[in-house]
Amino acid sequence: MSLTHRERNQLYRIESGLLRSDPKLASMLTVFASLSAGQCMPAGEQVATWGHIATWLTRIRQAAALIAEAITAMAAAFGLLAYAVRTLLCALVGRRARRPQPARQQTGPGTDGRPNPAGWS
Repeated sequence: MSLTHRERNQLYRIESGLLRSDPKLASMLTVFASLSAGQCMPAGEQVATWGHIATWLTRIRQAAALIAEAITAMAAAFGLLAYAVRTLLCALVGRRARRPQPARQQTGPGTDGRPNPAGWS
């Protein structure tokens, strides 16, 4: 953990004040510091730094972006599914709704139902 010059100066003044006010406490703190030197601080007692918080916030933003992307993809899939179902239903209903038309009698080779004068002889 890196401290600014001002923070180090304040800690030094606090330490100097403790040494002057209670020499017995200062000697106990010195013994504790020498015994605990080189040991890691327990995870429950560690204070989060801004670097850890920034990393944490970045991960939350990334997770939120992935969730939003997944929701968008699911919405598009549901839209396609709804379109396919609607198209299928329209095709089925349209097929049932059509009634067979009566057959026209053709009097000539044309498709309009009128006789063809060219074929008269």
